[in-house]
Amino acid sequence: MEVIDATNAECPEPFMKTVAKLMSIKSGSVKVLFKDPKCVDMITEAIKLMNCKIIELTNQSGVYLMIIEKGEDSKEIKDVKLGSC
Repeated sequence: MEVIDATNAECPEPFMKTVAKLMSIKSGSVKVLFKDPKCVDMITEAIKLMNCKIIELTNQSGVYLMIIEKGEDSKEIKDVKLGSC
């Protein structure tokens, strides 16, 4: 499982790193750690557009843990305007 530790990054960096990683893999799971709550909605919207699935989403002591699964049938997102920080 790929891991993105963006706990020291502010929005939109966790979002950008997550989307970039998902676009770089054909299928598999990605574990993302971040603190900025604004990124939850942004990452969730991108995941929906790519037909990926959130396997787990938790918040423990201010650190969000999101596990995302990308299947072979997932889509790439291009030129999509998402909410901002």
